Amino acid sequence: MPTTLLSNATEVDLADLVPPGSVTAMLRVTVEPANAGVLIYVGPDYEMPIIANGPVWEGHVECEPSRIYVQGVGDPSPQWSVEYIGQAERAAAAS
Repeated sequence: MPTTLLSNATEVDLADLVPPGSVTAMLRVTVEPANAGVLIYVGPDYEMPIIANGPVWEGHVECEPSRIYVQGVGDPSPQWSVEYIGQAERAAAAS
């Protein structure tokens, strides 16, 4: 994990949120104030963050490894929460 990028980030253990064996998951991130945002760092390299603008972002993240890191941006101390909202849809195999 590149510690210089994540020095102010908070670790979120997806094992506490998503069903066991999940490879990807749909998350909802709620950010306050609405004009703030967060950076979501997903493994395995944790180098290219997902930009999640407030007030609400929904999107897919990889669950392997099971830790993500969330860092508030914009307001000096935005408040945020992460919620699991479902499994990522898998594309149907072509016949």
